[in-house]
Amino acid sequence: MTTPANSEEYQRQARFQEAIAPEVNRLFRLALAIVDDSGEAEEAVQETLLIAWRRWSSLLTYENQPAWLTRVCVRECVRRRRLLTRRALHSSRGTEISVQPSYLDARLMDLHRAYNTLSPPQRAMVALHLHDGYTVVECAAILGCRPGTARSHLGRAVAKLRKELPDA
Repeated sequence: MTTPANSEEYQRQARFQEAIAPEVNRLFRLALAIVDDSGEAEEAVQETLLIAWRRWSSLLTYENQPAWLTRVCVRECVRRRRLLTRRALHSSRGTEISVQPSYLDARLMDLHRAYNTLSPPQRAMVALHLHDGYTVVECAAILGCRPGTARSHLGRAVAKLRKELPDA
């Protein structure tokens, strides 16, 4: 038996899924670029969707939902990447860990290695600005920092990549 309360909840869920579904693949791609681990990227997107669901009633009045979702996802990814880095540093004391995919050629392995040297905010700036095409001001809003700080993250990331990949 369907009660009016269940019907309203069903409609709420349907509206949520309709609004969020087009964003999931984009959020996953962004998360993967930042955390570089598909499992962690999936968890970051799941956490983003959970936050969106919890705030759905207030999010309905927000005019730019994709930007809000991106901001939440990036912050979750940066948090997760920092945790991954701490875990790797803690578990690798005295040992060298190499997680380079074996199927990549040497050039892509160099790029992968260089990308892994970037800090989480630098990775986020590269993914948002150079890959997704957000302006520096938009990236700053997503990361929750000032535009000058976002430019600094991007400049340092590009400089570090150029240093790591001199022939690129």
